[in-house]
Amino acid sequence: MGPSYSESNEVDLFLEDNHMAVIGKNIKILKLPKGNPVKPQFTMISWKFAETEKGKFKHFFIKEIHEESKVIENIALNNVSNIRKLANLIDQAFGTFLIACGSASYSAIGATYLFSKVAKKHVNFAVGSEFKYIEDFVTDKTLVIPISQSGESIDVIEPVTRVKIQKRAKIAAIVNVLGSTLYRLADFKLLLETGPEKAVVATKSFIAMISVLILTAYTLSGRQNKGQKLLKKASGNVSLILSDQYILKIKLLAQKLAKKEHIYVIGRGLSYCAALEATLKIKEASYIHAEAFPGGELKHGVIALIEKDTPCIVFASNDDTYHDIISNAQELKARGGYIIGIGPKRDDVFDEFLETDDIEEATLLPQVTISHLLGYYLALARGNKDPDKPRNLAKSVTVK
Repeated sequence: MGPSYSESNEVDLFLEDNHMAVIGKNIKILKLPKGNPVKPQFTMISWKFAETEKGKFKHFFIKEIHEESKVIENIALNNVSNIRKLANLIDQAFGTFLIACGSASYSAIGATYLFSKVAKKHVNFAVGSEFKYIEDFVTDKTLVIPISQSGESIDVIEPVTRVKIQKRAKIAAIVNVLGSTLYRLADFKLLLETGPEKAVVATKSFIAMISVLILTAYTLSGRQNKGQKLLKKASGNVSLILSDQYILKIKLLAQKLAKKEHIYVIGRGLSYCAALEATLKIKEASYIHAEAFPGGELKHGVIALIEKDTPCIVFASNDDTYHDIISNAQELKARGGYIIGIGPKRDDVFDEFLETDDIEEATLLPQVTISHLLGYYLALARGNKDPDKPRNLAKSVTVK
């Protein structure tokens, strides 16, 4: 048996668009079409073999969910300096735009609530593929914050490149992959440092994005210590949710829901972000049709879809949204909905209840972990043999 190495370092060279590498005794980089020489820029990448193996887990999907507690703790303890720099950039900017796609876009939506409530700061959000239709407001004083796990999504890279070159906007990227295209484009980069995320379905990277945004909002308000404390509490609660006893509850719920055709999810305020993330995980992993709505939108058409035993997931945080969302849950139940509550406070309206701790804005984190587990166990209950690779999906979207 050969030696076992737990860590590896490699030196990478990333080619930019219209660059060509000539491999010989020395590497030469030429810029096309004229062939002008470019000085090679090498990047040291360090990684652990354990991060790229399933270990005791059957799938990367569930392995990466089990890493969420440590991801939150790492951000609380080790990302403080860079988050302070990001908060300063937001504070000094004349207009801030967050752009992202997929799960990352839900973290950006969450940021609009977080920065308003915690830091009393307005930030704008656009889906990456739609940003070009509203970028007329961008100037050289604008801060653009793209959020991406891979740093390679064309729907993020393209608008970022355009506003950097044409508008001279400052780019502050929140990204997981060191050396990615987005990382190299950015003027300032904040690494999520979750380690590789192998499953197509994003889990720990989303948790990291939300954790970073929570801590940034608190830092911007001058209360970074409180933000750190909330993240540490959330990390502890996520660890509890990842216990065998708690997971059994989610497995049993997944069995009940496995044959359903539709699941509807509601939240208000920051919990609307959790609702959006939950529906995406359910759709991607189990192929059940799921939709998320702000609770107040029910009577504007959505409630027509509710009939006897329709599963309705209700994210109910113990904040200023609680009484309104419980009222919405009662409306759903009155139409026959089967109500699944997720939050710190049990209510009689819930047919099923998955409890979290009450951690103010950081309650979002255990709510999201529960939704990730539900997505995974729904996939298994419906016979998806490889939930790491859902049909028709890729980890990084590189074509329009």
